[in-house]
Amino acid sequence: PSRTMYFPNFSIVAIAVAAAMVSDADAADCSSPKKFICHPTTTPPTLDGDLSDWSDHPEPAATSSLTAAMGGMMYEAGDLTMKCVYDESHIYFAFQVPGAYRFDPNDDHFCASISTMMQVGADATYFNMGGCPLAMGPDKCDVVPGECDGHLVDIGGHWELKTTQMGVTYGVDLESGTGNDPIANKDDEYAVGSYCRKDDDDALAANEWAAAWSHTNPPSMPYEAATAGAYSPTSDPSDMYVFEMSRLLQTASTKTDAQLEAGQTIGFGVGYWDPNFTEEFGWNAPSHYVTGCSQNWMDLILATDDMDLDTSASSSVGALFGPVIVTMSLFAATAGYI
Repeated sequence: PSRTMYFPNFSIVAIAVAAAMVSDADAADCSSPKKFICHPTTTPPTLDGDLSDWSDHPEPAATSSLTAAMGGMMYEAGDLTMKCVYDESHIYFAFQVPGAYRFDPNDDHFCASISTMMQVGADATYFNMGGCPLAMGPDKCDVVPGECDGHLVDIGGHWELKTTQMGVTYGVDLESGTGNDPIANKDDEYAVGSYCRKDDDDALAANEWAAAWSHTNPPSMPYEAATAGAYSPTSDPSDMYVFEMSRLLQTASTKTDAQLEAGQTIGFGVGYWDPNFTEEFGWNAPSHYVTGCSQNWMDLILATDDMDLDTSASSSVGALFGPVIVTMSLFAATAGYI
């Protein structure tokens, strides 16, 4: 299905005020790697929410600031940590996001959510999720992908957690004919702009993602509704969400899936929705955080032994967060999804 932005009791004025409060210091403090190295392996990790077997992959993890997709406000709980390995058939990701536990089996907005993004179209921008000028409105989604093929972004493993439990592996579905995941809601999607996104829906579409998650400090009854008193955010910096995700390198859905292989470099990003964004409503669609200082793809590199793997460079946008960027984001937010 197509998705359009939903604001539960949020006004565009309130969002505008929040965006206007972003300081130059917030933007200047943002740091995100230009390169994210994915190392080859013959011993892939088990997807169970336990990262202990990632010790078999001693390569250093990458870290990135998380900044609001709208305006660039920093995620205050801390940086995203990420690792990646691949074998002959699959790519594997481990993501750690600091933050207090919150969960509601009836409402995704009170559960953490994560997504990867890969650049498929040569003209696909990171900001505005592809940025196709022909798709600048909620009534323009009939061009997806169509005339906007050059702006296509693979939104893989977009995972909302309310139907899931910690430590459980949720597998692929190669027979459904759609990217939708009716069991675990880790949908395989695509977009060409910020106004709408769709589950993979071409003739060979499937859901090639598997995943598991956990938290380092859950309550004794972790899957009860997130009542106001039960899951108040804590200030313990060790509280951490853990996500393990994998996908086939090559998929049948070549129309909307990025196709991956050893030695390849592809634009990459991560999005995170904070269940503690507001106490009353959790997160909403425009409130999510992203890597790349809200502006730039990281280069995901499927490394080989003969590659130069210098990762010293990082990107930050500092003063680029200004009225023009905020205005564009707010315009998109009135009917879209960033």
